[in-house]
Amino acid sequence: MPSAPLSAVTSPDGALNFRRPLPGLWRSANLSFLSERGRAELLTLGLGRIIDLRDRRERLVDAPPLLGQAEYLNLPLLPWRVRAMNEATAVARTNADLYRTHLDHAANSIVTILGAVLDAPPGAVLIHCHAGKDRTGLITALCGELAGLTQEQIAEDYAQTGEELTDFYAARRKHKTPEQWAALEPFSHTRTEDILAALGHLDEQWGGVGAYLAAYGFSAEEQAALAERLLTPPPRSESR
Repeated sequence: MPSAPLSAVTSPDGALNFRRPLPGLWRSANLSFLSERGRAELLTLGLGRIIDLRDRRERLVDAPPLLGQAEYLNLPLLPWRVRAMNEATAVARTNADLYRTHLDHAANSIVTILGAVLDAPPGAVLIHCHAGKDRTGLITALCGELAGLTQEQIAEDYAQTGEELTDFYAARRKHKTPEQWAALEPFSHTRTEDILAALGHLDEQWGGVGAYLAAYGFSAEEQAALAERLLTPPPRSESR
């Protein structure tokens, strides 16, 4: 069994919610937070792939700074115009509700994303969404489970996001009416029970992450290969 998630590293300048939960995996918030120096520092990590989980509408608001780089790949986690998912999202009251909805209705997207991690060129893989909390948190949790982390270790990594995003949500609150913030506030938290509920949902409905992914075409052999990749440090020094 692997040890607990890797200790914090020096983040590229301006990076938000940036860390390395597994030897072959980095996670982050939207890379538009990076300064020019931070972008250059990010590229020194020798990443094999950068996967942006946002949709194209989000990219119009915060343009991906590394668009055009060979490493950059945009794979939105959430599908458009899926009525059942939209209806379930509308009645969600907690992050746990949202994560269960994503697992139930975005499985094909999830498998595509994990496949892109597995098939990436040599080097570690960075995944990010906007704040690096929900979509990134869910994919990171699935990667952690496949790599053999305990659910407690996965929840520990998830909880770190809450500390990272204190100022992020404080700034958002200033630009919301009291009514708007009341609707957003329940989803601004990073409670370990929410990510544990998502993994528990797969345990209850599918008998675990492996069976869930296999049912959507990501085979046991591919899962084992992905786990090996995630647990193998890239073949170059990334110390900075």
